[in-house]
Amino acid sequence: MKNPLNILLDYQKEIRICVLALIALIAFITLAIEFREAVRDDQYFLANEDETIYYGSAQVFAGSGSLQAESCNFEDVSKVGKFNWYGPGYNAVYGSVQLLFGHSWSLFIRFHFVLALLVILLVLIMPDHWENKLMVVTVLLISETFTTYIFSYFPELLHFFFSGVLMFLLVLIYGKNEKRSLIYLYIAAVFLFTLCRVTTIFWLAALLPMGQNWKKRVPFLLIFVFGVAIAIVYMKIFTAPPFAPQMFKLEELYSFNLGSFFINTISATWDNAKQIAMLNSVQVNFLLVLMVIVAVNYFKSRDKLQLSVLLIALCLFGVLMAYYVVDRFFFVKQTAMLLPCLLVVAVRGPFPWIKWVVLLGFIYFWIPVNKDRADVINDHKLAYQKLIENKPLQDAFQQIREVVVPDEDVVILWCYHEYDYGNTAQALLPYSTTGDHPIMYTTNFAYDPQTPLDVRFKFHHKLKIDYILSRQPIPWNMVK
Repeated sequence: MKNPLNILLDYQKEIRICVLALIALIAFITLAIEFREAVRDDQYFLANEDETIYYGSAQVFAGSGSLQAESCNFEDVSKVGKFNWYGPGYNAVYGSVQLLFGHSWSLFIRFHFVLALLVILLVLIMPDHWENKLMVVTVLLISETFTTYIFSYFPELLHFFFSGVLMFLLVLIYGKNEKRSLIYLYIAAVFLFTLCRVTTIFWLAALLPMGQNWKKRVPFLLIFVFGVAIAIVYMKIFTAPPFAPQMFKLEELYSFNLGSFFINTISATWDNAKQIAMLNSVQVNFLLVLMVIVAVNYFKSRDKLQLSVLLIALCLFGVLMAYYVVDRFFFVKQTAMLLPCLLVVAVRGPFPWIKWVVLLGFIYFWIPVNKDRADVINDHKLAYQKLIENKPLQDAFQQIREVVVPDEDVVILWCYHEYDYGNTAQALLPYSTTGDHPIMYTTNFAYDPQTPLDVRFKFHHKLKIDYILSRQPIPWNMVK
């Protein structure tokens, strides 16, 4: 006869699973309704200046098959391939989606929603108890970081998908006595995903706990060091000079000015560490809390999976502190892909009550998250109305295709701050010639409309400028 205590515990577990399933279902239905309302009329457009990079990258690849940059600053592109500072990855991914499904203003949003579903599916098929899996799914569905980016043109859902795939492989690897074939697949996936976001290379840190002793861990340490070195070389050759100010110190590394490089790295890390405390970002604070939970889980259980994810998080946070800016908007974006992996291991720890505390924390912010998501959708809806109201400007820009040489790659110098449309004016431009060759736009920064023409349209002689796009005639010899 079954122990009455065990019967009671099983009954309580079933209740918990039902509660989680109900919350997840409500959150998913809410999200699905918002998604349907957002895309059903296809009246959606870019609302943020940086979104134009990803949108333009898709247009270049879909229109010309080229992976080169859609735009650049000061004529800065990669040494090989003329890529932007993200490399060729986003062009290939989003451009391929557009080639398969055709142009649609809400295509990115539809694609992101599918990626969100795939992430949820990956969590649900991971080897684990249903309570843990439903806990992760529920938190994702009510979190701002996961749901809000579905409705933007930023590629964070693509990074969430990368995180889901890699985490799924890690769970299998550590659950099957570090099976070699899975390890090779994991390494290949890390290198592939690094083509989109270079910091993905730090997922190789998850290999460091493998092996029964330090001698057997040396090969995995070498793989990690080799991967980071390859990523650094890749950035030097296949990405444009980084735009984030703190990343300029990497030039000291490339020139082997190691003393100054290390001093500046330590100084920047310390300064950003102090700023983290004043950042006041709910999303970043949640990630930091999850990191603490995972650390406690590891020291209590000595579970290698816990340590592997902790190492990934520490590497990514450390690198961002040293070479990035601690800005609420950008720092949240850069750390977003840590949420799924930290959640998966946080709920697996030796303290069952912790996962319910985490869930309650996310539920507390559920209503503000829904409002923030609605605001993001509304901003993009308004951006579409602005697009329609400025159709004459869009039509005028599209006439560029009829003017430029059709059978050659084209580079156009322009200054988008000239146009009353705003900082997303770049999304109105054509990105391929009538002969299916790519059009690239380069700009100088001049926010003041009184800035002299020879500053706004200055040549830097890094690219061959074929045309100048301006609202007024410009003497070619004045700027050349």
